[in-house]
Amino acid sequence: MSPVTNAEIAAVFNEMADLLEIQGGDKYRIRAFRRSGRILETLPEPAHTMIRFNRLDKKWGVGEGTLVRVKQILRSGTCDDHARLKSQLPSGLREILEVKGVGPKTARLLWSHLRIGTVDQLDQAARSGRLATLPRFGFDRIDTIIRGVAAWRKRTGRLPLWKALRSGEEIAALLRELPECHKAAVMGSARRRKATIGDLDILVAADSRDVIAGEFVRLPQVAEVLIHGTGRCQVRLQNRQQVDLRVIPLHNWGAGMHYFTGSKLHNIAIRARAKRNGIRISDHGVSVYDTRELINPCPTEEEVFAAVGLPWIPPELRENVGEIEAAARGELPVLLEKSDLRGDLHMHTTASDGKDSVREMAEQGKQLGYEYISITEHSKTTTVANGLDEARLLKHIDHIHQVDAEIEGIRVLAGIEVDILPDGRLDFDARILSKLDWVVASVHSDFHFPIREMTERVVRAMETGLVDCIGHPTGRKIGSRPGYKLDMDRVLKAARRLDVAMEVNGNPARLDLDDIAARQCREYGVPVVVNSDAHAAWQMTKLDFGVWTARRGWLEKRHVLNSYSWDVIAQRRLARMRKHGVQVSSRLVVKESSPVPAPQEAVEALIAPDTTLIDELAVKPLSDDLKIRLDRFMKGGGDEPLERALQSSGQNAIQAAFNLLNG
Repeated sequence: MSPVTNAEIAAVFNEMADLLEIQGGDKYRIRAFRRSGRILETLPEPAHTMIRFNRLDKKWGVGEGTLVRVKQILRSGTCDDHARLKSQLPSGLREILEVKGVGPKTARLLWSHLRIGTVDQLDQAARSGRLATLPRFGFDRIDTIIRGVAAWRKRTGRLPLWKALRSGEEIAALLRELPECHKAAVMGSARRRKATIGDLDILVAADSRDVIAGEFVRLPQVAEVLIHGTGRCQVRLQNRQQVDLRVIPLHNWGAGMHYFTGSKLHNIAIRARAKRNGIRISDHGVSVYDTRELINPCPTEEEVFAAVGLPWIPPELRENVGEIEAAARGELPVLLEKSDLRGDLHMHTTASDGKDSVREMAEQGKQLGYEYISITEHSKTTTVANGLDEARLLKHIDHIHQVDAEIEGIRVLAGIEVDILPDGRLDFDARILSKLDWVVASVHSDFHFPIREMTERVVRAMETGLVDCIGHPTGRKIGSRPGYKLDMDRVLKAARRLDVAMEVNGNPARLDLDDIAARQCREYGVPVVVNSDAHAAWQMTKLDFGVWTARRGWLEKRHVLNSYSWDVIAQRRLARMRKHGVQVSSRLVVKESSPVPAPQEAVEALIAPDTTLIDELAVKPLSDDLKIRLDRFMKGGGDEPLERALQSSGQNAIQAAFNLLNG
């Protein structure tokens, strides 16, 4: 069994706080449990290691009681206080807290007065009128709860990627410990890194399928066994997620990986391509189509793709949206890697709603190998996040500059996450914003605007010339809040015209922009910034999720602004601000002696169309080869050079292709 993780230990403390609060327990004890949870979640190393070397009891905030509970959790997954609190309340009561409009005090009221202990009971009581018998439960509040239950039910069965991966990787790790297991890995949409996951797929290579299946259904995470077969099992976990297990021979590992990674449409297209070549592709490998005679069991995925004349295609691209055609032409993108990022340009410290200081964030950035970071606190309108007013911001800028001067090996930039107000104005004026090194502009309120007004709001903010990047552009929070409506076509055209980047926010609860909009940025020639939006130093390490989203959007290193040096980014900012007549901070001006490529060479290279191809498109009649290429592009996309050339006409690429073929 793998050791209990810090996050799992912290979850036990948080659950104790919730259960105690529902019971109306001592507020200081509740606060202590929550504080311990935060401390344990952000430990610099695994708790079991710190205990072994007597380091945990020396950590600030970890007292004797916390240490005893942690040791109990490491041994059994729970502790005495946790078990006692859980025994005093129904198991479904904490689940009620996931419903919008229900907090611990409300849950306590529901349980003590009406004995409501599950979400189903809550829904029934709301619809039958029983909730109306409680004090302060008017029509609006009951309606909020009914809608909250409906939203909760939509979320069940689908989990955010980070939660699904945590469950899947934990199960795979447990199976890998079995002597009969050769390999075990998470497959399906989780391997393709989709933002939300339905059923989890676990693939195992083993000699004894029955042994693996038997151990799988007995895992402690399993709440219900749905199917228990030979080589295939299906269970439902305690968190309500369904998990499918497949066990295959080791020599079929590559074939199984491809088959169970999907997507379904990608696999269908690969099988159709194989059929045209007289072969069959399945989880058993490659065989003759008519006789099913085995040609290659495919121990590796590369052999599956090679059988149909293709190079290996990264899992993030396997959605049948042009990746097969691009692979056949030798034009697959060289996708962004986490190691390509040279800095992180969106994070918060204790000056607003963060947990760590500027210096601690800078030290973390150094450990990650970054060349630069930007500290971007909230602005004054976001009072719930302790946003900075003008006086506090100016003082904070001086502090950031001081830390920058004192820490070697990384550049610490003074930035801001400035609110975009309802009328499109920014929360600070040009006099303040021009003193900063980097400006992220975000919407944090009034999400209800119609699409035209919200789009106008964002565009007006960009037109100030002060904005470097639009942060979490749709405002979505996965599983809890849909994004507000934006005319993305208009926003990206404005961003391209105004030299504003768009953020892929790597916070696992956001992943905003999503993969589809990230690919639109590539098509429009709008640079993307992949940021962590970290509110604690440890969160800076979680940028994988943003990188995965960018990869699903077909983004390469050249499309991502923070894969360039700070001097290149600074020159780009300088040119934009001067064009808008904005007074420029002296910190922005790069020394002329610096051997820095011009921004238009370094950044604009990602969108320059092929002039030869533009000339070919202008010749009438079109050549047969060009007609075939246009037809393929309209059916599947994925032809970036052609896409750029078509966009040079000022039209949408698909519309331009249609007009050329039918003109």
